[in-house]
Amino acid sequence: MKDYVKAFQDKIAAIDADADKVNIINAGVMNHGKSSLFNSLLDKNVFPEEDIRTTVKTQVEQWTDNVYLIDTPGLSAEIVDDKVAYEAYRRANVIVFVHRVDTGELHKNGIDGLNKIKSLFPDEKFFVNHLCLVLTSIEEQNASKNLKTIIGKIRADIKNYCGLSGFKIFPVSNALYKQGVEEHEDFFIEQSGIIELRDYLQKNISTWRAENKAIRQDRLAREKDDFLAQLNKERSNVQARIQSKTEQIQQRQKIFLQKLEEAVSFYNADKSEYEYQDSVLDDLNDEFVSLTQRWQNEHY
Repeated sequence: MKDYVKAFQDKIAAIDADADKVNIINAGVMNHGKSSLFNSLLDKNVFPEEDIRTTVKTQVEQWTDNVYLIDTPGLSAEIVDDKVAYEAYRRANVIVFVHRVDTGELHKNGIDGLNKIKSLFPDEKFFVNHLCLVLTSIEEQNASKNLKTIIGKIRADIKNYCGLSGFKIFPVSNALYKQGVEEHEDFFIEQSGIIELRDYLQKNISTWRAENKAIRQDRLAREKDDFLAQLNKERSNVQARIQSKTEQIQQRQKIFLQKLEEAVSFYNADKSEYEYQDSVLDDLNDEFVSLTQRWQNEHY
């Protein structure tokens, strides 16, 4: 049986540890530029950026005083990755949802991911105020040509399938930003969109920090509900196992009683046959004695 109490206590301790922190957590499908984006915000390469499945657990890096960037595994890469990612989302003050604009509109796994993340926040309005949709790879020629169209389609899909509107959208290019930094070209840096995103996040840090008390209470309430749900599920499982064992015992008892009744029935039948045969034997013995006496009388 799992130690649900210890797991619950560990989660409460983690919530208390986050009480003074602002956690900016990225989300999105694997290889959509989440790690590259955070590296650009940090102005250093901390998070791995290879075009393979490199992020298999959350990676935390301090950005400013008690403000942390948390890199998560890509959604739908692996079931275990999704579990790790959703555990991280629960800690978020801000969700930076990353989508490569050169892949076109949001696909089903992106929409499903947004809906699941939304469910971790108190309500839709609260989530909208703590969501940044970041569209990466705008430097691609095809993406740039259709950027407004793609943004409009993504905005409409999120409203239709997630019920969300009014969230911030930031088109960015990590490639342009890094090129601008390396070549000291302000034009590329300005065109990258990274500065606008960084300014927005830093400007709102104090507001998000002030909300931590309410966020903590909500997280505690949700963990309590999850804890009680787990206990009720475990109780139901135990009751089901007890019921199954009881039914097995009752079935075995029924079979035993049936066999016992059959044995008693056979015994009673054998006893009756024995008594009948014993009576016949007595009659034969009486007849034998009578015949013997008769024979003696006739011959002596």
